[in-house]
Order: sequence, then C-alpha cells, then structure tokens
Amino acid sequence: VHYIYIFHSMFSIHSYLRKGAIDNFDTIFCVGNHHNREIREIEKVYGLKSKRLIDYGFGRLDTLLDEKENIKINQEENLIIITPSYGKNNLLEVCGLELIEILLQSKFKILLRPHFRIFEESKELIETIHEKFDKNPDFILEEGVITSEKFHNSKCMISDWSGISLEYAFTFERPVIFIDVPKKVLNQNVNDISLKPIEISIREKIGHIIKPNNLKDILEKINDQSKSKDIKQIRFDTVYNIQNSAKIGADTIEEILNELKNN
Repeated sequence: VHYIYIFHSMFSIHSYLRKGAIDNFDTIFCVGNHHNREIREIEKVYGLKSKRLIDYGFGRLDTLLDEKENIKINQEENLIIITPSYGKNNLLEVCGLELIEILLQSKFKILLRPHFRIFEESKELIETIHEKFDKNPDFILEEGVITSEKFHNSKCMISDWSGISLEYAFTFERPVIFIDVPKKVLNQNVNDISLKPIEISIREKIGHIIKPNNLKDILEKINDQSKSKDIKQIRFDTVYNIQNSAKIGADTIEEILNELKNN
C-alpha cells in the first residue's frame, strides 16, 4: 500500500493540522512551495523519514477558476459572503450580530455560511440569528454548500481564519476582509517549526484587516480594490500548476502504480 495525502486547504501544515497528521504518508501532494519547506523542516525537527513531495497545486482552486470562465456573472445583487471559521473566538461569536446589522443597514445582501461545527457548538447564537434576521429578504443563512452562482456573483468576502478566504482571493483577484479575531490553534507544538504560517504572512497582502471594535471601517474597504493588482502574482507565487493540478496528480498516481507493479 502506498499512502498519498492531498490537502483540503492551502494553509500551513503546522498551523492547521495537528502534530503527526501526515507523518505516515508516503507521498504528499503539495499546494505550493510553503508545504515543501514545512514538510522538510518537520522531518528534520522530529527525525522523520523523507517523503516524496509532489509539486501539485490545489484542485479546488482550479475548479473555481474554471467555473469563473464559464459561469454567468451578475453582481447587481450587492451580495456579501461571511464565512466564519469555528472555535470560541470566531468572528460570528465575537461580533457577528453587529456585523450583519451594519451591512444590512447599508443595503447589502448577506449570505452567512458558518463552519459546520458552529451549528453544533453555538446553537443559541444560531437561534438568535434566525430570530433576528430570517424575515429579512436580504439575509441568507446557508447551512450547506455555497452555490456556485452565489459564490461567483458575490461582491466581497468577510472572514476570519477560514481557508476559503484564500480560495476567494485567488479566484477573483479581489481582497478579502479579515476580522482580526484570535487565531485558533490546533497544533499545540506549532512553535517547534520556525516557519511563519502562510495564512499569517500572506494576510495583509491579499486582504484588509479590520478590528472587531472598528466594524464600520468595513464599509469603505468593501470597494477598496487597491490590492487586486498584486493578488494574481501572489497566487502564482503561492500555488503550483494553476488549472493543471489534476493532470499532475493523475500522472503521479499512474507513475506510483507502475512502480508498485514493477516491484
């Protein structure tokens, strides 16, 4: 058996995965050079065997970019997507109600898509959101997957530490607005690795950071596209094989299968 790991997020390994999460895989399909560097340092720090690293990319981003080329775009809805991550300090817990009210009062339409864990961990808050906003025709609480039409026809994304923020910025080459709440820590040994997580180092380059007590500043940032011209290059520098990862992955799997047969 040959074990291959494919990432479901572009975030850094040592910050969004627990210690040891990928130690026993044989081959890793890396999103970008940050994953290569992180894995090699993790191997060095913990004395692990060397893995086969593939310069792969990110299939989800490729799908979104393909959709962007083919889907009908109509941004007349003035739709803002809010995507809180989970954890006790997520933006929905810290300032979600105030944020939604500010945006609705400013005549934006809102699609709120909390992380699925929030529906279990914050049932009272979800109930309050239903009570306050369900009757407003400009508000949607999405409990499933954001539809392609809504995703592509949105004006802006507001997030905290959700991995979808990088997907959004790199798909539309538009800055994300980040609410500056504390980052959740899944790996208690994160400081064993000296590399700064990419979701921290890249944040100010691809988005605007807003303090929870300055939410009204969001209104001027929604239309601020000053960072857009740099995001395409940042995407190229961050992600391998844009719109070609599937072929790279398939070729690699075929190569591994042939090796196993020959052995």
